[in-house]
Amino acid sequence: MKVIYVVLVCLLAFTSCAETEYAENGVDKKNITGYTEVGFYSLDGICTFTEQEQLQAAINPKRLTYRLQNSDQSKYIHVKFDGKPTAVGQKIKTEFSFQGVSFLKEGMEMEVVRIDGDKVWLSGDNVGIVIPVFNN
Repeated sequence: MKVIYVVLVCLLAFTSCAETEYAENGVDKKNITGYTEVGFYSLDGICTFTEQEQLQAAINPKRLTYRLQNSDQSKYIHVKFDGKPTAVGQKIKTEFSFQGVSFLKEGMEMEVVRIDGDKVWLSGDNVGIVIPVFNN
């Protein structure tokens, strides 16, 4: 009987995230630069919330915001940056609002760790973000 409870607790822990992706395919679980899809990642390798899996994404270069949500908005992440991510090593403060995901906190400082083509990678506090470049 104890085994059943342990299994149920483990399953509950893994399903508490919006989506599940393990650090596979050569992606170091602490390194956001290995991810290629636009989205939000817990760097422990457990949870993801990516543009490919969701239906709606919006970027506002004037307000420096990015939002990703499903069609009924039961799951969403909205992030506001205090500056435009333009250079590797740059530190940017972020404010998050979210629903249906459990791996974020409301505010944190993130570091730009990669800029490549039309994407920017940011990392901070065990969370990584891959977003489109802000173009005016």
